[in-house]
Amino acid sequence: MMDSAVIAAIVSVLGAGFLAMLFFFMRGIRADIADLRTEIRSLRAEMQTEFAAVRSEMQGMRSDIAALQQTVARHDGILSQIGRQNGTAAA
Repeated sequence: MMDSAVIAAIVSVLGAGFLAMLFFFMRGIRADIADLRTEIRSLRAEMQTEFAAVRSEMQGMRSDIAALQQTVARHDGILSQIGRQNGTAAA
């Protein structure tokens, strides 16, 4: 039978090895989390830039639509006036 000191030494060595592996694994996870955090910040900044560009484009489209609405209203007025003139000329 093995001596209790040998068993204790084996358990200690295995325990130390397990703790070393756990520490190494945790350091890897910590590095991965730090990388993910950096990537998320980068993506957040990129998304904010893209959203700002989309907002700018939408504002430009709103301006274009407003200008088109004014043009259509002006044309409607002109067509209405022509219709009135044609109506009075026919009478």
